[in-house]
Amino acid sequence: MILRILGITLPIFAIVFAGFIYARYKKPNMSGANHTIIDLALPCFIFISLSAKPLDFTSAGYLVLAAVLIVVFSGLLALPLAKYSGTGAKALLPSIMFTNVGPIGIPLTVLAFGQDGLAPSVLLMVLSNILIFSLGSAVMTGKMNAKSIYASPLVWSMGLGLWFGHFQMTLPDWLDTSVTMVSTILIPLMLISLGTRLAEGKIEHVKAGVIATVLSIVLRLIVAYMVMWVLPLEPIQKGALIIFAGLPPAVFNYILADRHNQEPHKVASIVMVGHLLSVIYLPLVIWLAIYTGTS
Repeated sequence: MILRILGITLPIFAIVFAGFIYARYKKPNMSGANHTIIDLALPCFIFISLSAKPLDFTSAGYLVLAAVLIVVFSGLLALPLAKYSGTGAKALLPSIMFTNVGPIGIPLTVLAFGQDGLAPSVLLMVLSNILIFSLGSAVMTGKMNAKSIYASPLVWSMGLGLWFGHFQMTLPDWLDTSVTMVSTILIPLMLISLGTRLAEGKIEHVKAGVIATVLSIVLRLIVAYMVMWVLPLEPIQKGALIIFAGLPPAVFNYILADRHNQEPHKVASIVMVGHLLSVIYLPLVIWLAIYTGTS
């Protein structure tokens, strides 16, 4: 089991570390690459992943509901604890609620459960991105941005992927090959980009980062197990949810904090510390996920 866990986590950490070292020495401008990820590679990846085979909408609905409950209730549980964390609630709560599902969650889930883990991890990633720019913004500003939902290319690519998968439709061979080739750059490029982002950050509030990371892991896993006890989820869905609950804070939390001026330096420290500590706690999360997803 130890070798299996190392085989799952080490490739992820190695690519992130490569991006980190590269950024320290070369100082690359990743703006173009990041736009390519979000606007092109990610929608292609979502479409290819969800159109491969029909999805059980009832089962997927339970998974989506479970993820929403984890996000919402982890935030509610963290609210009364915010005053003890040294970070304002508007800055802290999104860091508890939203984790780095895309760059880390998808490859970890696929490496842990094979291709059967791809569809649930993609659904969780799309949902997380929708929630962070709608609910996350609402937490920080008090206003819900509905446009961020229907205007997102992720939502449209998910809808098309589910449509093609449900009706077993296919693209012309030449177009399918093109979309597939673009989708294959996503995971390594996202991990390298994550490494470069971490290299650019500074840890100015270590205590706030440690407190937020511990709160996030503990609260999200508690809610995850409560949700799994209530909802009729499949074993692999349970494993994917454990990984979803146990990931470090999303980098997008810092982007939102900076945009809305909600203690961005503290949120940056929370993101940095969370990813550094993930080297220690993610192997345990993977073990819990494998145990839960195969029992």
